[in-house]
Amino acid sequence: MSAAPLVVCVHHPAAVDVERLRSAVGDVARPIEIVVQPFKESVALRRARQSPPVDAGLLAKAPVPDAAILEAWARAEVLLTLDLPVAWLDRMPRLRFVQAYSAGTEHFPREALEARGIALANAAGAGAAPIAEFVFGRLVEVFRNLRGIDAMQRERAFHRPGGRSLAGCTLGIVGLGAIGTACARLAGAFGMRVVATRRSAGPGAVSDEVDALHGPEGLPRLLAESDVVVLAAPATPETEGLIDAGALARMKTGAVLCNVARGALVDEAALCAALESGRLAAAILDVTRAEPLPPDDPLWSAPNLYLSPHCSIPPDAYDERLLALFAENVRVWGQGGSLRNRVV
Repeated sequence: MSAAPLVVCVHHPAAVDVERLRSAVGDVARPIEIVVQPFKESVALRRARQSPPVDAGLLAKAPVPDAAILEAWARAEVLLTLDLPVAWLDRMPRLRFVQAYSAGTEHFPREALEARGIALANAAGAGAAPIAEFVFGRLVEVFRNLRGIDAMQRERAFHRPGGRSLAGCTLGIVGLGAIGTACARLAGAFGMRVVATRRSAGPGAVSDEVDALHGPEGLPRLLAESDVVVLAAPATPETEGLIDAGALARMKTGAVLCNVARGALVDEAALCAALESGRLAAAILDVTRAEPLPPDDPLWSAPNLYLSPHCSIPPDAYDERLLALFAENVRVWGQGGSLRNRVV
């Protein structure tokens, strides 16, 4: 009697080369069946799911699965998805493993998954290299005053707008995970000293990637000695509002803050005040508390704020890395091994 197939449903990315994915999975004991059924909630609803209860008006606008998606849910053992609406979990009786498309899983129903014995893995590390590229692209823009050079060209008034070098500066990384490590490696190429915090780091902890490593209690010291602070920590109850008015006051005058983690880590009103006072030279935000950012939000007009719409990862580069990670986890799942990046 032949083994039952391992049914894999892909919601996001919406376009997947099924044969290439199957080939990347490789050999497992059961035949692999891959079903691509695009399904994605709105950004507003996804954000709201991070802090329940969710507004009834938003829930009313949630996408309703069609017959094809319901059929895929009924058969799927493995699911790759950006969203997992808790209201429909009862329609997924065979689901045993969910691969999140993103590194953050705050919007996933963890308690419901745990209660059903469903494993959850995140995509930490899939975007590390391109995010680090983005961070240093922005830092070069800030430190070498590329905006000033562009303004000189527009004004047709030849002058040197100044700037400073990254070499010799100290980079502080809050959260030495995959993204933080990728940033540390690039910082070395720029001749920077690197200090970092890691949640699991105890007294005397060291890392080959940085010059000094501390646990969370080392954050005040990191803030005080860093010329650039990069936030690369996950959004958790412990990191909510981590960079508040007190933390900003501990930073060097003229320092630069860069957030490529989650908007919840930063007190944005306090950040605007630090920029307006000139205490901070600049801030780089690829993430904000509200996404999309409302047109009347004060961040739009804050001085020396380098704002981007959560786009530090080019989609093509991210999807390639994400699917490679997913293929590895499907293979491990089919072989009864330990999932990479398992969080539930």
